[in-house]
Amino acid sequence: MNAISRLPSLSELAGFLVNRPGEIEGIRQSLYDFNLYPTAGATQFNFFQLPQGQGVSTAQGNAANTKGDADTNMRAAGSLPSPIHHLVTSIEIHAWPGSVSTANTYTPQVVYAFIAVPTAAQAPISAGAANDLNAILQGGSLNFFIGSKSYLTEASLVRFPPKARLEIDSAIASNSATTGTVAVVSAKAGGIPYAMDPPVLLTPTQNFVVQLNYPVAVATPSGFNARVGVILDGYLYRNSQ
Repeated sequence: MNAISRLPSLSELAGFLVNRPGEIEGIRQSLYDFNLYPTAGATQFNFFQLPQGQGVSTAQGNAANTKGDADTNMRAAGSLPSPIHHLVTSIEIHAWPGSVSTANTYTPQVVYAFIAVPTAAQAPISAGAANDLNAILQGGSLNFFIGSKSYLTEASLVRFPPKARLEIDSAIASNSATTGTVAVVSAKAGGIPYAMDPPVLLTPTQNFVVQLNYPVAVATPSGFNARVGVILDGYLYRNSQ
């Protein structure tokens, strides 16, 4: 058993620190938050206000539970805990169509279907996979609010395409007019990611919110709930260890 034979002096305590005083490190890390987009829509959606352990998760298989890592990496409501700083360099919006309308529940929309013996009244796949994204992203506006004022207001929401997204290339082939129908439907926002120029620094305990606003509630054409997330990409600064 090891024991300290004498009490270390204040000058000697530096050798026992797990943090290096006055030194910080920066890492590439986004701030992200996902919320449910109910089929009836809403006039305002607020992001980064419900941290882990609060709100309702929209992660697959996590219905009726609170938010976790798959929903957000916020640890506090509407602000960063001390001593965390975040330099926001770009903003992205992710939107995913769903396939259920149950309250507070998200289940992904099917993007591929095969029907061995289709009928005239049977659609091989829901058009909601494309129509819902069109309804959500073609309108609305984004407001990045920090402290007591807005630092960005832009419209429409399609202005904020994600850097990483689901892309599907497909081919359809059949030698029969009545059997073997294959369908793939997908949609995505494209274009140049929206850069914050100059970047914006979020400081500890400073309140901030990203709002997606609509003049009127925009319902999803499919009748199903969707999932929408906002990504504040950039660099996170913390105490060096």
